[in-house]
Amino acid sequence: MLPNPLSLAANRTIRRGIVASAVVIAAALGATGRVLAQGTPAPPRTMFVAVSDSVHLEVVDWGGEGPTLILLTGLGHTAHVFDGFAPRLTSYLHVMGITRRGVGASSRPKNGYDTTTLVHDIVAVLDSLGLAKASFAGHSFAGSELSVLAARFPARVERLIYLDSGFDYRQMLDRIGVATALGSPQPPPATYHLPPWTVADWTLYAERSSGAGFPPSEVRQMSQVGPGVGPGDVIQGPATDPEVLRAMLAGIEPAPLTAIRAPTLAIYAVPTSAEVMYPSWYAFDDSARAQGQRVYSAVSAEHAVQRARFHREVAGSRQVIITGARHYVFLTHPGEVANEILSFMLSK
Repeated sequence: MLPNPLSLAANRTIRRGIVASAVVIAAALGATGRVLAQGTPAPPRTMFVAVSDSVHLEVVDWGGEGPTLILLTGLGHTAHVFDGFAPRLTSYLHVMGITRRGVGASSRPKNGYDTTTLVHDIVAVLDSLGLAKASFAGHSFAGSELSVLAARFPARVERLIYLDSGFDYRQMLDRIGVATALGSPQPPPATYHLPPWTVADWTLYAERSSGAGFPPSEVRQMSQVGPGVGPGDVIQGPATDPEVLRAMLAGIEPAPLTAIRAPTLAIYAVPTSAEVMYPSWYAFDDSARAQGQRVYSAVSAEHAVQRARFHREVAGSRQVIITGARHYVFLTHPGEVANEILSFMLSK
């Protein structure tokens, strides 16, 4: 797992850039679940929704019947990061996802990356889809959007689910610094191939970094992909401008936690040591282990402070702590997370 509260994509993009040096970072919507032969979930349906005259956002629909749950992603990710997880919920919920501006197939305007604008985009999607309100689950960076959305537009929010994101990101980054939050050591590059990296290479490296493999559909959305000379498509570069990710980080607003009134579930991944936090700890040299221990100590201490504050200030919120889990908790522990989401969403 990445020990920071932000996503692998953002981490690697901001620090080094995707590709050879290492990884840095329609159709109408349906209302029912879709399954292929042998029980394999069908690809989700997508559409593009206008949130302003010049900005269109990708909306992904995995189908299902029941209460509507909209999934929001970590920094640098698209809604397709949930392609493998969302079908676990569609027997009981209608599950959709939004790819925020500047990322993936959504529009890439020059500005509008502050929390207020990103939240207005979410409300505009609800309006376009004819949804008076919905429930939301947000991973990582999306926690800042969930908090502001619930505080400023309470009538549009049914329930909130924070996926290792129940923090005040503005306060946390100001206290520990972006360099610490994004300073995780990464696995040494593989020795069995030379650049350019293929989609398969990128996926394996991401799994070694985060402890969870991203769906191939997400890898392709995060990257510029072209045909290779040998087998497998080649990663040609990041699909998202690193300046956009920097603007999102700079635009994070303080979380108005005491103003949240919606029923709230916060699921936290809590690794018990630096060794647990980093899947490739066994391969780190002494320098990387020392760096990893420093980051683990700083981030885990701050996370504990943030969890306590969230529990104290979000009235009636419920916390679930998955000990030994990593940041991409919905990928590393999908069964546990799906169970908690369904129990919460379908409770009275």
